[in-house]
Amino acid sequence: MIHLICYGAAAALNLAWLLLGDRLSLWTQVSVPVITVLVAGIGVALRLWELPRGDARRRYLRGALWVFLAYYLAILSVLLFFGGLFHMDRGWGGNINLEPFHTIRNYIRYYRNTGSHVSIFNLLGNVVIMAPMGVLLPALFRPLRRFWLTIPLLAVIPVAVECLQWRTATGAADVDDAILNFIGGVLGYIFVRTCQMIHAHWEKKRAQ
Repeated sequence: MIHLICYGAAAALNLAWLLLGDRLSLWTQVSVPVITVLVAGIGVALRLWELPRGDARRRYLRGALWVFLAYYLAILSVLLFFGGLFHMDRGWGGNINLEPFHTIRNYIRYYRNTGSHVSIFNLLGNVVIMAPMGVLLPALFRPLRRFWLTIPLLAVIPVAVECLQWRTATGAADVDDAILNFIGGVLGYIFVRTCQMIHAHWEKKRAQ
């Protein structure tokens, strides 16, 4: 029952977000997906705790991961292609930067000159935004647990997104964004694969 309350709270939070839109501050909006994942994740954990070990638990976990993937892709689409939420105006799109580390250097230079953390948040944001992709792909698709399949895919996805932003004039295509996105995806992949290997080792020892 408690897990249903968690799911309801997460859904209500996002409904309020959609209704209020840009009347909420940027930081409040950014916190909504984080709180949603935490609250819904607690609900999933509680439900898994109630289920017996075996296929039922695995199916429930897999279904929850699919829901998280759908939610993540929806948030990603809003961030990358649409205005409204997150105080973003996509009317300025169509620019392109193909010089590696040019934007990164400018952000760092801006931080050194002004002391403003906005540039650092932008850099970290481009890393964090793709980390869930690195987590969810190997968690949902067994073949993508192999690094030689997943790492190239995590490189192709940001490049494709930047090209799509450029072609649709919904954002500035920037090779540095793709680089930072790739780093985030790889960090997410390393995290989930480490967790999977630790869990497999623990299960093997438990079975002995």
